Amino acid sequence: MGIMKLSEKIIRVLLIFLIGLSLFLTYSIWLSPASKTPNVNSSTTKKVANNEQNFTKATEAFLPIRGIWDRNGESYQTNSENLLATAQARLTESTYGQLQLVADGESHFQDYLHLNDGLELNYEGAFSLTEYVKVFDLPLNLKNIKDSDSIMFSKIQVDFGKQKIRFLSYRKHQVYEASILTKETSLDQLYTKNPHRFIPMTVNNQLIPRLMQTKDSVKLKKYSYILSTQPYSLFRNAFFQEPDKVKGEEGANGVRSFVSGHEDMEMDEQKRIVKFSGELPERLKNGSIYTQSFNYVSRLGTVVGNLKYFDRKDDRLMYRIFVEGYPIFSQAGKGQLKITIGETKNELANQVAIETSMDTIQVPVPSDEIIELPSSLTMLNKLQASGIDLSTIQSYIIGYTWQDVEGVNKVVSLTPEWYVKYNDSWYTMDQMLSGDLHSGSEAN
Repeated sequence: MGIMKLSEKIIRVLLIFLIGLSLFLTYSIWLSPASKTPNVNSSTTKKVANNEQNFTKATEAFLPIRGIWDRNGESYQTNSENLLATAQARLTESTYGQLQLVADGESHFQDYLHLNDGLELNYEGAFSLTEYVKVFDLPLNLKNIKDSDSIMFSKIQVDFGKQKIRFLSYRKHQVYEASILTKETSLDQLYTKNPHRFIPMTVNNQLIPRLMQTKDSVKLKKYSYILSTQPYSLFRNAFFQEPDKVKGEEGANGVRSFVSGHEDMEMDEQKRIVKFSGELPERLKNGSIYTQSFNYVSRLGTVVGNLKYFDRKDDRLMYRIFVEGYPIFSQAGKGQLKITIGETKNELANQVAIETSMDTIQVPVPSDEIIELPSSLTMLNKLQASGIDLSTIQSYIIGYTWQDVEGVNKVVSLTPEWYVKYNDSWYTMDQMLSGDLHSGSEAN
């Protein structure tokens, strides 16, 4: 008991120190007189825009969110970004043959759903094949593929036995395939050398064809993080085309407004929300929606956290902060960036709308608490027993729930939970069971 009390005291002292440091840094950046100046016409603004943040890399923002190693009929899943990035690098180093359409329709599509010996890389939302090849510098020639810019996929298969790489679209029931010469051994060793970073999976009782079931319950760490509030200058420099020409003013109820030409931004200091609208830069007019949206994500840099592409619906993309390979969810829009790009009436430029949070997490607080989640099949059985029609479920994933720590300012807890996509919104398992379907996290 004495050791436990001593440990608690040490953690409490550490928390107080980190909170004090966070408050000091917040004052220095956010509350200082220089930051409160509403009219921003400083000659040093351009230098700040270029040097203030470390830009996000496309290879990080568009990395697949989970990988499955299929070995002799057994499957193992990892969310480790290091392992996924290494696997992706091996694919970039590989040699490819001509890509071709090998399945177009549900009956033929079924033949490609499972691997016996290979690697699968998965996205939650559909991703562009053209964009994937460009982002990861894949030596795959798409010139002979008709309408290659319109090809979307959510799963990559690398079949070791047949030496094939495939891109699967579950929505269109299409499979594109090419031969591949890769270092199969080095890919397989990512599992054999790191088995503790994988979760056993099974294809039994699959509800959604692209998602395997976890064999057992899943144990993950619970995290605490120091909360950080970002200054207006970060969002100004990331979103406006000419940050040095932005003018701002204090509004009512803690809302600050910033304007430059056809661009404007509001920062609600009470709700901690940032909203931006403007026109897409001319240089991005002919790019894909992924390239266009990433222009803003990259300029935010890594200071806001590990932002990654998560999902898409029509002309709206959702990026989420990931922790230990799992996405963050919040009812208040914390840990996410929502960006919509659509056509305008003048046809000269596309309209851009962005919504994100002023609050981010940066400094982890040590914790040994482990949360045990039921297996995915147990979770689904509970939903079915409560009267939920499982055919209405669009997807499910493990995510971290962002919650303020009661009684402790500037600290948030991140708790792993099962999330279920229903009616284009994400809900925790408990919300689904209780019927609380009015306070989910927007899917897009």
